[in-house]
Amino acid sequence: MQKISLNGQWICIPDLENRGIEKGWFIQNNLKKKDTGLLTLDIPKSFNLLEGYEFFEGVFWHYREFEFNPDIDHSNYEYQIMFKGANYNAKVWLNEKFLGEHDGGFTPFRFLINKTLKKGNNFIVVRVDNIRRKNGIPSLYFDWFNWGGIYRDVDLIVLNKNRITDIKIKTEVLSKQKSKIFISFKSRGAFNFKWQILDIDKKSIVFEGIKSTNSSLGKISLILDNPKLWSPSTPNLYYFQIIDISPEVKTNLLFKCHFGIRQIEVHSSYLYLNKKRLMLKGVSLHEEYLPYGRTIPYEKRLEDLRRIKAIGFNAIRTAHYSHDESLIDIADKVGLLILEEIPVYWDCNYKSNDTFKLAAKMLRTLIKRDINHPSVIWWSVGNEIPIHKRECANFIKRLMNFAKMHDSSRLVTYVSRKLTSDLTRKKADIATINTYFGWYFGDMKMLSLILDWMRTPIIFKPWIFTEFGAGAKFGFRDNWKNQTKFSEEYQLNLLDYTIRTINSKDYFSGWFIWIFRDFKSIHRNNEYQQGFNRKGIVSEKSIEKKLICYHLPKILNRKRKTINTKVLGIILWVISFPFSYLITTHLITLLLDILVKNDYKRGIRRLSIF
Repeated sequence: MQKISLNGQWICIPDLENRGIEKGWFIQNNLKKKDTGLLTLDIPKSFNLLEGYEFFEGVFWHYREFEFNPDIDHSNYEYQIMFKGANYNAKVWLNEKFLGEHDGGFTPFRFLINKTLKKGNNFIVVRVDNIRRKNGIPSLYFDWFNWGGIYRDVDLIVLNKNRITDIKIKTEVLSKQKSKIFISFKSRGAFNFKWQILDIDKKSIVFEGIKSTNSSLGKISLILDNPKLWSPSTPNLYYFQIIDISPEVKTNLLFKCHFGIRQIEVHSSYLYLNKKRLMLKGVSLHEEYLPYGRTIPYEKRLEDLRRIKAIGFNAIRTAHYSHDESLIDIADKVGLLILEEIPVYWDCNYKSNDTFKLAAKMLRTLIKRDINHPSVIWWSVGNEIPIHKRECANFIKRLMNFAKMHDSSRLVTYVSRKLTSDLTRKKADIATINTYFGWYFGDMKMLSLILDWMRTPIIFKPWIFTEFGAGAKFGFRDNWKNQTKFSEEYQLNLLDYTIRTINSKDYFSGWFIWIFRDFKSIHRNNEYQQGFNRKGIVSEKSIEKKLICYHLPKILNRKRKTINTKVLGIILWVISFPFSYLITTHLITLLLDILVKNDYKRGIRRLSIF
């Protein structure tokens, strides 16, 4: 495979009346006639970084001319245009021919262009909008900035017509001395190829062989002695490549990737990596880094992950959508476990089969993209969803089954904020909870009892505390005794107490602080937030470390003495469940349906502690 980058300077124009298709803006001569409103944009880049369009939600057209002068036989190759990410709906034309459209702002997509690509000058047009949709994923309301446009790489891809189309590498740790490597592949056409597994230094060949593609499916099964396992403490990587050995082919490298030998498992209420009990100590991360928006340079992503690792974290939750694959690539190399998620978030249209198909397509695309990355250990199919509603519970169970069908080697779950009324957790590999005791409601000292109460119906699964935190404005310091919200001292105290409490519960297999870096949330407008969610342990400027950052290395492994409240928790659950279930399912659902829009406009996080 060869890649020809189409990044660089593009022409763009806002379509304020959404009449560009009607007016034929995909026709090159129509663009040449326009003498006003044209802007330039270095793709990949969000149009929200253009002056005057910082908060724009609507339609933007993007144009680029490029030369194509192949020095190979055009008929023996397949050509595609691939977009790694464009938010949210993208429609694409090449040389005035419509190629197709794609919904979803966080997964790659591509179009076959053999019939429309021509030798010499070519003209590509992309209409992108970041308009919120009821049937979209995410839907109308979400608590992050709605960056729009083509914000990830665009490439012209050259593929052999006879080629490997898909590779899945699955590993199992049989013992300290043995591991299994199972490679399955799909191919197109009949040809012979050589496959190789290279050691970490890429110099020595561990295994190799020759195979013929007699059918579209194939497999390779191996036993490796004395494997160098992948883990956060030892992120050892192997390399797999496939070489076409047909004499008439010039471009003979058909596939290459790195992979790690590791196995993630659940036994009873514990999580294991490579047969050793695992405790996840992580932080969440939004794909936003000012002034770059979502188009974060590789070196900045690398800097982020190295800083996260240096603090002592061993995992990252990529909230609440798939991040650029370069981040996953870096995590493989530096040794950080990744919890991935699709943006089924809050109140999607769970009754719509079209919405489900869209979610399933996002999930399938994400799994296919990241299937061979050892850092990725779970797929989450939703976050803070109204799981007490029957249509939502059915939607999520179908999605979890869909994920397991496409990848049986990783954990599958969803992220819940329901303390007692969520019985769908039984269908997930891991039980999760997002809750903010001591910040949005309650007192942090209630946490130990609440956790034992919450855990009662799900005692044979590991639990992950997927979100907790407190806002802090960098530089706002206060007396320790005052414990003023949005002070760095309050954030430190709450995170310290919460981490020590979770660490004391043997049924928890991990926790994730919300969040690494402050991020834009235009509905949060009090004097401390000023358009940002301030729960980051660093500010939006990244170099500004809050007080918690200096204390975290000492806090991560601390436990606090807690009174054993498991029996009391069981009693409370039995008493409270019928009441809380009825309240949550009927009254609170009705109130949320009425108040959610007003709550969102005021920047108030929608809560149901039941």
